[in-house]
Amino acid sequence: MADVEQPEPTEDFLFKGKRLDCKNKFFGEGFFLFDGYWKENENAGAEKKRVKSKTSNLKKEVAIRSIQNEDCLDGWKDVADKLIIFNHNNILRVFGYEEDVANGWRYFALDPYSATLYEYCNGEYEGAMPNESQVLYQITNGVSYLHGKGIVHGDLNPLNVVIAAQSLPVRMKISDFGLSKFSYSKQLSQKMKEGEIPFKMELCLRKYWYWALSEETLEGIEDATEDFIAAGCILFYYLTRGKHLFGYDSKPILINLKEKNPVNLPVQVNTSKLLGSGTFGQVFEGKFNGDLVAVKQMTTTTAQKNIIQREMNTHIELNHLNVVKLLDVADSADNRFTHLVLELCGGTLADYCEKKYSGPELPPDELVLYQIANGLHYIHSRNLVHRDIKPDNILISMMTPVQMKVSDLSFVKKTRYDIFSQSKIRGTLLWMAPERLKVLSDTENKSAELPDGTIKSDTFSSGCVFFYFLTRGTHPFGKNQATLPGNILKNKQEEIVSYKQNLAADDVNGRILAGLIENMIQFEEKERIGLPEVIKQLADVLDGMDKSKCQLSLVDVSLSGDYRISSHPTELILACANNKELIFYTADNFAIPFSNWRKKKEVTFQHLNFEELGSLEWNINGTQLTAGFNEGNVVVWSYPECKILFQKKLPIIIPEINWNPTRPNLFAAYNEVSYNVNFDWPINKLGFIFMSAICPLLYLFIVCEMLKIYLTTPFKKS
Repeated sequence: MADVEQPEPTEDFLFKGKRLDCKNKFFGEGFFLFDGYWKENENAGAEKKRVKSKTSNLKKEVAIRSIQNEDCLDGWKDVADKLIIFNHNNILRVFGYEEDVANGWRYFALDPYSATLYEYCNGEYEGAMPNESQVLYQITNGVSYLHGKGIVHGDLNPLNVVIAAQSLPVRMKISDFGLSKFSYSKQLSQKMKEGEIPFKMELCLRKYWYWALSEETLEGIEDATEDFIAAGCILFYYLTRGKHLFGYDSKPILINLKEKNPVNLPVQVNTSKLLGSGTFGQVFEGKFNGDLVAVKQMTTTTAQKNIIQREMNTHIELNHLNVVKLLDVADSADNRFTHLVLELCGGTLADYCEKKYSGPELPPDELVLYQIANGLHYIHSRNLVHRDIKPDNILISMMTPVQMKVSDLSFVKKTRYDIFSQSKIRGTLLWMAPERLKVLSDTENKSAELPDGTIKSDTFSSGCVFFYFLTRGTHPFGKNQATLPGNILKNKQEEIVSYKQNLAADDVNGRILAGLIENMIQFEEKERIGLPEVIKQLADVLDGMDKSKCQLSLVDVSLSGDYRISSHPTELILACANNKELIFYTADNFAIPFSNWRKKKEVTFQHLNFEELGSLEWNINGTQLTAGFNEGNVVVWSYPECKILFQKKLPIIIPEINWNPTRPNLFAAYNEVSYNVNFDWPINKLGFIFMSAICPLLYLFIVCEMLKIYLTTPFKKS
């Protein structure tokens, strides 16, 4: 018997038109859209502009947006007709509309979608999404497209950015614009009063996304820049998964919007707390990701763009304990300033010497000088010259133990072989080297091309800073600031002589430091010592001091467990390894304490299950590194590639490895074992394994599997 065709279930409709049917059923889990149908290709209204397809009267499922006639914007019909023609990947498609004249409603058929940005950011949608950069691009692209067509959205909020997961690829789309005065705002307010929606959805009201809007001014917005503000807030909302750029609660958000104060930006500047000022900007206290920082605020003008770019590009790559760390770069909300986010310090060397400093206690004077030289030499090692070393640019860390930090790279310049070209003389007159002051003062022989400078100009400035610190505020070339530049040009070191005369007879370090400073501030560059020699001499002084006061203990190094350490034969590289990892550290010179060396590369021994490391040795030219483990494993890595060239488990424990002193591809691994034999006398068994590496094949093979040599000693029968 044939099956009887079952009648379709009766559907409840709010409105049935010629082409649009609106069900009495919410679309998805929303409050403001309804399920419905749209009949395609009947060429009514604005659809006449479309080309009629072969399929007629095709009914498709759509989302229906209903708006009361009185709530529609003036000119809504022109906008709606445009939207029907629009077919953009990041705009929610409008298929058409119909009016319920009797009841005063207009219905718009929209392309269905999977969820809103509000649902995604609040964990209510876990479906497919574009990647993060695509989400940001597509939202921006949709708004930009509207503006290009002369349409201002006027109500961008998380409910009006939707996720079309049914399209491939998944797309973000802008919806609900140009039609309603209130969009969702009026309905949201009503639903909130009725208690039908969660309070957190209140933040989707339009007033929380546009400058200084109140609940009573819900009129159409014609200024496209208002959309930009809202779009920026939407992007932040997405990136932070539900946080608002201007606050965490409704009342503060409205206040901060009115005051144009985006408190949740990663960078916040407290302009009431001025920390300092310089040629190119002021430094304020601020917050970065919730932490206190210093923010250098630089006016973004055409003239300063190159300076900002230079400082940003060079500083962001520097990473040293004695150089102030640049954490981030960001533009202010109004684009008037560029903000360089720096680690916050407790004060300057000038503050300390002028008794304005109240931070943690400084380390011994010798270590303070060492740290300053260490930071500046690091900058030089990166092929840079500072050009403005002075007490105001030496900062004191807030952490303990205190570290001195070189700061303000506004005048930094690239060097080649320690030489730099200069179009202008930059720096501060009181701390400038004589060869640079001479160029400034020589008005008769001024040429368009200035002579090159060298990094020893920084050495001169730091020597003056050293003396200033040791004397707690005196410049080596005099106490009168007006005559200081002249004294530098005349090489009149007025204060050095009296300083040396007043040193105690037993103040050995004081005399060494005075001599060091004299060598740093020599008038002729060629007679001036360089920073590597300065660091070496300071390290020698520190070596004779109490190590607990000098912070030179190796416990500061981030090594835990039983590590073996081996020094590279030709480079400033230390290999540190245990049974889990191999770490390479590097520094600019051997005088730098190991606690200040920086990590260069790290190799983990995943799934290799090595036991305790017995030995770690470089070959003669530092191109290979061998490790012997106590369960018999021998591993050879290439350097600097860190690829395993050879790995083998041997039948003996490998506590010692020796590379051939003339052949870089030959080493011996051996083990000493003590055991008893028949006559109960001790026998030392030396098991040698000679290994060779054939470089073209990058492969190690065993030359001799094992050579057993028995060494006998005098014994007594038991």
